[in-house]
Amino acid sequence: MINSLYFDSTAYDYAYELERLIRNFSLPHKLDFYTGKAPSGTDYAYFTADGGRLSVTVSDSGKAVTARTNSYTDDAETQLCRLLCRCMEKLGHAPLPWGILTGVRPVKYIRNIYETRDNADDYIHGTLLVSDKKLKLANDVIRLQKPILDTLTLNRISLYISIPFCPSRCSYCSFVSASGEGALKLVDDYFELLLKELEIYEDIVRRYSLTVDTVYIGGGTPTMLSASQLDRLIDKLGKLDIANIREFTAEAGRPDTITEDKLRALKNGGVRRISINPQSMNDGVLAAVGRRHTVKQVCEAFDVARKVGFDCINSDIIAGLPTETESSFEGSLERLCELAPENITVHTLSLKRSSALFRQFGDDIGKGAKHMTDTAYDVLSEKGYLPYYLYRQKNIADNLENVGYCKEGTESIYNICIMEDVQTILAAGCGASTKLYDGNNVSRVINYKYPYEYISRFELMNERKRDIENFFESKLTLA
Repeated sequence: MINSLYFDSTAYDYAYELERLIRNFSLPHKLDFYTGKAPSGTDYAYFTADGGRLSVTVSDSGKAVTARTNSYTDDAETQLCRLLCRCMEKLGHAPLPWGILTGVRPVKYIRNIYETRDNADDYIHGTLLVSDKKLKLANDVIRLQKPILDTLTLNRISLYISIPFCPSRCSYCSFVSASGEGALKLVDDYFELLLKELEIYEDIVRRYSLTVDTVYIGGGTPTMLSASQLDRLIDKLGKLDIANIREFTAEAGRPDTITEDKLRALKNGGVRRISINPQSMNDGVLAAVGRRHTVKQVCEAFDVARKVGFDCINSDIIAGLPTETESSFEGSLERLCELAPENITVHTLSLKRSSALFRQFGDDIGKGAKHMTDTAYDVLSEKGYLPYYLYRQKNIADNLENVGYCKEGTESIYNICIMEDVQTILAAGCGASTKLYDGNNVSRVINYKYPYEYISRFELMNERKRDIENFFESKLTLA
């Protein structure tokens, strides 16, 4: 496994992207950087860029290969990335399905290529090395997103509310969420301050004549709140004139937090979409990753949600979980489809060193993810599900992606907007990141990460709201 990266002084300008790319060939691990010195030992990559002569040498497990070019038509970073891929393939690594693309939003990048380049397919395949299968997937998503993107205007915004509490922490999780008795004692204080933050947004929406397009209550697990708290939250949201919004979503998430009174509070308050997220429909896999619910509880949660009247439900499933096999994943997916959710999001396990799962299973996680995601595409396509949004994560298994599938007409506007960075999103709660979109670029205003910080430094945090006001006052020309 490569553990050292060497650069001459010019190639070091491209170190960030080359490091991200090389990590796509292996599990997350520590990498050492060196500049201006010759490589030593084994298990290294060496990059040089001298006067247009580019070279990459990779030594892995005692075998070294080199790829070089004396001239190039692309920029040096792109060409070095291509040479690195060539070396890794010579050493026996499978080609990366997304080629040299390392970003979170490949669909946005590919859409831009189609809009700005002639012979876009040749560039995406030949220069960026994106596989036929992934380009087809990206094009499927682009086609489905276009009608929604065409409806967006700069004065229409979305609102995100973070409820960062969970009944327990799943072992694959590295997101900001709080669980355990100590953390759950913070829920009430957190909730009261969250309502105050929403009052600030109410004022901003009114003063700048904004229209709330979608609302998304996410987590954590929003159904950790009581039914009465959910009632109060929705009443507060009503002050933002959300009666005519196009989409109102709440993550019910964990089946072990779902009750009929909570779902009725959401439904009566205007929520039209919910998530019920099993992650797997195999009890053994759920136990292995610390999900404290059963498949039976997932089915019961669906029954309650349908009884209450929800006709748009999303469910998440993860490819590459420990103890999950290729065949058991397919069985899990088929069982989930029997519940007939309108949306199914197929996540690929992200191999994060900070998760308990990585510490417990190490090299044994993420196995078979490629076959699982290929199976998901085939099975869901046959059942009438269409891929409508896509994003990637750092250290994602097999260099794959997360894909949201939907039945026709049930795609989530919010999910498209946040993944493609094409709408202003005001975000409330800890760990929430407000995105300010001016028609070309996105700037961010970020809240404190953890609930105790959010509570103890609430007033200081809200001083940042002035940046939001400045944006609407000076940078945004409303359409």
